[in-house]
Amino acid sequence: MFNIALVNTIEEDQSEYIVALKEKKCTLHHVNLNEMEERIPQMDAVIINEPTIEDIGLTCESIIKVRSLTNHFVWILSDESTKINRIVHLQLGADGTFDNRTESDEFCLSIMNTLERRTDKKQKQETITDTVHPTMEGQPPAIRLVPNNFSVSIEGKGEVGLTKLEFKALESLIRRKGEAITYEELYKSVWGEEKGDKKYRVANLVFHLRKKLEDDSFKPKYIRTVRSRGYMLSS
Repeated sequence: MFNIALVNTIEEDQSEYIVALKEKKCTLHHVNLNEMEERIPQMDAVIINEPTIEDIGLTCESIIKVRSLTNHFVWILSDESTKINRIVHLQLGADGTFDNRTESDEFCLSIMNTLERRTDKKQKQETITDTVHPTMEGQPPAIRLVPNNFSVSIEGKGEVGLTKLEFKALESLIRRKGEAITYEELYKSVWGEEKGDKKYRVANLVFHLRKKLEDDSFKPKYIRTVRSRGYMLSS
């Protein structure tokens, strides 16, 4: 039903909380810090394990990393927690903390109810759809952004997860479809600053974005290179 990332857990974890989620037909994915950028955007939610209150440093690092990638729900699962820990979690962007005072059925219902309400809301919300519309054979399939998931839906392929930076870049290209956008303009719209190695960082970001969008990233149909200037989304 839902894909949930488990951070700072071990594959053999069979706690009552994990078992309860599995019984609800959730697919659980063990994700370490090094895999977050690639895997977290494709999840529906994230649960970060905090074995002891002394592990709050690793928990904080994990929350910050997840929040830099997505706006998915993030919960902390702690064997024990203090008021200070719970407040720190919330200040960093977590949506709540469950500890050993929480029964497994209460834990599971809280998560499932939240995710199901969000799914209902997403289905009612409009998505940004003005991208590439095929009018003749040989043109690429239509694509549309799905803001709530930081993803892009490609006609005939389904939904592809993006990082927050990739999403911002594609959104900027969509808003100026058919128009060349300079490296400097893309850099400012994505990173929100003037300084930095603009051309390299933008080119690297577009490289990864093409790998997700294109059948052949070396022969792009969506994001075209405008020599010595920047990039353009095909109209």
